[in-house]
Amino acid sequence: MQIIFDAKVTPREYHQQGRSFPFPTMHTCQNPACKLPIPPQKHGFYDRNIIDEQFSDKILIRRYRCPYCGMTFSFLPSFCLPYFQYTLEIIFLSLLCFLGLDWAARDCLKAIISQYDALFLRRQNIEYYARRFLANLNLIKVGLRQMLPYIPLPPSENKKEAQRIISIVSSGFSPIHTFSQRFFEQCQHSFMAPHA
Repeated sequence: MQIIFDAKVTPREYHQQGRSFPFPTMHTCQNPACKLPIPPQKHGFYDRNIIDEQFSDKILIRRYRCPYCGMTFSFLPSFCLPYFQYTLEIIFLSLLCFLGLDWAARDCLKAIISQYDALFLRRQNIEYYARRFLANLNLIKVGLRQMLPYIPLPPSENKKEAQRIISIVSSGFSPIHTFSQRFFEQCQHSFMAPHA
């Protein structure tokens, strides 16, 4: 099970602190079937790739294990999305340009690369992120409805709907980490999770 936490640092700072980073501690098991008030034990680390505009390397992810039920928990920093190498900011910037502003992928790429010239992003990345977001629109709307019950959401499934959702997310959740973390807590998976 993954738990997203607000790291409050950049990926580079997180990487530099390594094992000495002040990781969150758990006081109870997070397994809904267990929930015993027994603090899970530290269970080592695993590393994963992370890429942003200034940094590309492996970072450590802290793991815990419940001594009673045996479930393991990983603390993922808020600049990450599960199963994605690029940071949340880069992914959301791609979505904002491609879906929110309705730019061509080529124009999005030029704009992003002009701002972050060391970034190794490709047009295919942007198109992939957009496809994943569009496939998850209904799920994203359910998550938004739970977080913002009174906000009007668009009814149809098309690019205009995606523009409206991007606008709601970018204006209602600043920084983007807030939306990602709250969505993950509410729905128990990422807003960019594979479409079931």
